[in-house]
Amino acid sequence: MSVIVFGSLNLDIVLRLPARAAWGETLLVDAQATHVGGKGLNQAVAAARFGSVTAMAGATGDDSAGETLRAALGEEQIALGSVEVLAGVPSGRATILVEPGGDNMIAVEPGANRLARAAGAASLLAGDSRVILAQFETDLDETAALFARPEAQALRKIVNLAPAIPGGERFFDLADMLIFNQTEFATYLALDREPESVEDLLVVQRKLTRPNQAAVVTLGAAGAVAVWADRTIVSAGFPASDIVDTAGAGDCFCGVVAACVDQGIGPEEALRYANAAASLSVRSAGAAPSIPRRDAIEAFLAASG
Repeated sequence: MSVIVFGSLNLDIVLRLPARAAWGETLLVDAQATHVGGKGLNQAVAAARFGSVTAMAGATGDDSAGETLRAALGEEQIALGSVEVLAGVPSGRATILVEPGGDNMIAVEPGANRLARAAGAASLLAGDSRVILAQFETDLDETAALFARPEAQALRKIVNLAPAIPGGERFFDLADMLIFNQTEFATYLALDREPESVEDLLVVQRKLTRPNQAAVVTLGAAGAVAVWADRTIVSAGFPASDIVDTAGAGDCFCGVVAACVDQGIGPEEALRYANAAASLSVRSAGAAPSIPRRDAIEAFLAASG
């Protein structure tokens, strides 16, 4: 059993603001930190820390940031043989502005992530891999090509439709599981507002095109909803009063869901694990550093009843 993650690797520059910034305003930051991140790396870390054998495919530059990113994968025992090192290309970087209360704004410089190629992940499709997980911080055509490969059809293909960008809707026909947050869901379903009820989320049913295809919508502290053509699961969240940083919570959720699918854990329990993991992650700083391990998630669930 294993999880393949095809996606981005970024060095995150985190700036903590003293107040909510207004457009055009200059603020002096309270603190600065540098962490490894990127949606792909974060999700790979989440899957690995939940106990799945995990392999990463993507690209970094041959710079010091790339060395840091690859070293971080190695420390998590994530296979990185399919992470290409590109000469003369900068590694991806994200600047994250964290406001009081944990809300954030993120600007991403793709760098080498734009040049990540599906061919680099192809060799991972053989063997005992059960899940492919991807996001949209790499080239969409390359991700679509990976999902369409004949060898990939035996695997469960999960896509996190983040960020919401033109062309992402093609994955309704390619993925077995679609994961959105409320904003991304409204964008891809062309809604005039974010969903506010389960009934709002059921509009996705007519878009599902594959047998047993699921659409999962994360609702922040309220939890998550999973929708199939013939059924719906509502999973309550675990609100946190001590929020430090919400960056990476969605990635944490996705990686844990992928690990649960890999390990044969049913959807109700998978959503509960993922909601708990995301709730724990927002209580610490940094995207990848805040991702909890499975024993911490299970202890949290036991304490929560």
